[in-house]
Amino acid sequence: MGILGDAFGKLFDLFWSFGEWLIGGIASLFQFLIDLIVNFFTVIFDVIRALLYIVYMIGVLAVKLFEVLFEIGSLLVSLIIGFGRTLGSLAYTPQSSGGHGYSDTISKLFHALEPMQLDVIAYVLSFGLWVITAVTAIKLISSIRVGGE
Repeated sequence: MGILGDAFGKLFDLFWSFGEWLIGGIASLFQFLIDLIVNFFTVIFDVIRALLYIVYMIGVLAVKLFEVLFEIGSLLVSLIIGFGRTLGSLAYTPQSSGGHGYSDTISKLFHALEPMQLDVIAYVLSFGLWVITAVTAIKLISSIRVGGE
């Protein structure tokens, strides 16, 4: 090719390598900026996701708390209804078997106490027996631990 061809070839190679270097520098600058923006928005989205998860868990906690309070209220209403029915049954006249093992004995006790007019005391003692049984059952249930001890 000659001297002139070699000179123009080397000049064009110089321009070509300068262009590659310039485009590579600009590309690495833009890649750095794109990575910076992507990482920034990733952090922002992670913070938003964490806040939404906290709100979700607060909602779950509120629902569980409502369920517990509802069950406590239901238990309290059942206790009050049972207490009212027990007080209402103080005028109970014993009949045949009530379905439990003590009904025959209680019936005999009521018949034996009628001539002495002590049936009111028997009713009060029956109510006291019910209350003591309920308190003992509550103490027993509350003393049971999760670990089984």
